[in-house]
Amino acid sequence: MNDIKDPMTRVGVIFSSGFFGFFAHAGFLAALREMGIRPCAWAGSSSGAIVAAFAASGMDDKGIRDYLFGVRREAFWDPYPWWQVAGKALKGFKGLDGYLRGEAFMGLMEVLPEKTFEDCPHPIAIAATNLTQRRETVFTSGDLRRAVCASSSVPMLFRPVEIEGCLYVDGGVTSKAPILGLLSIAKVDIVLIHFIASRGISGTGNGFLKKAFTPWLIHDMSVDIARLESYRHQKSLAEKTGVRVVEISTGAPPVGPKSLHLGPSAYGHARVEAARMLGGI
Repeated sequence: MNDIKDPMTRVGVIFSSGFFGFFAHAGFLAALREMGIRPCAWAGSSSGAIVAAFAASGMDDKGIRDYLFGVRREAFWDPYPWWQVAGKALKGFKGLDGYLRGEAFMGLMEVLPEKTFEDCPHPIAIAATNLTQRRETVFTSGDLRRAVCASSSVPMLFRPVEIEGCLYVDGGVTSKAPILGLLSIAKVDIVLIHFIASRGISGTGNGFLKKAFTPWLIHDMSVDIARLESYRHQKSLAEKTGVRVVEISTGAPPVGPKSLHLGPSAYGHARVEAARMLGGI
């Protein structure tokens, strides 16, 4: 069996989708580097696309850590003016494509050292959901910053990102972790996946019927189940080709737009747990 630290072993790394999971993903990345694991390719979806782009474009751990720890909510929180929203409300919200415009978030991605996929030292695949063509799209070339923003545009929160005439939202909707996307850009022996589980799939049973906002909860659970099944299918297909797929869940505490102060804790937790778990592979 191949050793992930052996320079002859070709390792690909995927960061899964996970709401504001980029702190935990960055901690996982730091552990990889500290252990001397040098992936030959990267992939990501949603928050995972952000860290995959950091890694593939050559950002060092200190730069990533300082950048993420310094991000504040107001730096990306750019809602439409209230009067525009009110006007759309009077028309049944026709044409309202999201709460945030996404321009501020696009500006935050200027931090990427490389601006295109082609300029990155290592190949990278980024998943997004193509609303125009009603399918998943995996970006492997072109504008890296725009692809990352497309993959990270949570539906209803951010407006869709336009790329070459198509509108895109969160890659996590159609691809929790783009395993086949990674395999399309590199020949690997092992795929390491830092997996952040969706909250809607924790546990079993019908306890959700006793919770508030049950219809919305059922909807969210259904979406989470669908993308988990898609992920399992991709994983099965990869393993049938002889690729070893290793899923690692570090269990870092969740972070949201109103709890960014928990980011350093999530980063540290993931870093420590990743080092422990990688050491056992």
